Amino acid sequence: MSDLQHHKDEMIPLRRAVALEGRDVLDLGCGGGGFARRILAETGAASVTGVDTGDVAANKPGQGVRFLTGAAQALPLADASMDVVVMIKSLHHVPIGAMDKAFDELARVLRPGGQVYICEPSYAGDFNDILKIFHDEGVERAAALKALDRAQARGVLRLEGYHDYIRPLHFDSLEQFRANLMHLPWLKSRITPQIENRVAEKFAAAANADGSADFTSQMLVFTLIKPNETNNQ
Repeated sequence: MSDLQHHKDEMIPLRRAVALEGRDVLDLGCGGGGFARRILAETGAASVTGVDTGDVAANKPGQGVRFLTGAAQALPLADASMDVVVMIKSLHHVPIGAMDKAFDELARVLRPGGQVYICEPSYAGDFNDILKIFHDEGVERAAALKALDRAQARGVLRLEGYHDYIRPLHFDSLEQFRANLMHLPWLKSRITPQIENRVAEKFAAAANADGSADFTSQMLVFTLIKPNETNNQ
């Protein structure tokens, strides 16, 4: 059922969906590590491990938090070593051909009864409309949802709950939008003058009187559990 509440802070729906206190948490697709550190500081988690395919050497570890380089389909973690896996906007970044293996890996590193929190952006809404001009993730996002369905059908994980919410996004100017989203090194080859013009037109159509613009993104949240022996009988 959709409640369509607005949550700018992604920690709020996470804490509402999954109990984190005293648990060993994997933040998969941790990026710079800021959210992993927040999980440790704000939830009472016992430990947090951040894993990302990029270079995490610059991420600052600390007591109770560590960072490792690795991929969802080949996690650098021991069997049954985690209680919760958190994937926020990261499942659709797993190579499509490796998504089933990634779900197998999630089940492998989870303890029986462990949970997976997956938050994925839907392929709809005004933010997606402007984003897809230069970074269209429609194929990847659809594949992620299909892989999630297959994981349930295969009995790897069982769906515990689903909800969606609206994430508001604000940009002070077109220049800020470009700096935050269009100047990433791996996107530079896609940004042509024609694309710049289309983005500028779409931004202008949404702009407020002061030149800022507000968008929304619908986020889909799936909470899954690793069945224990009793659940499998």
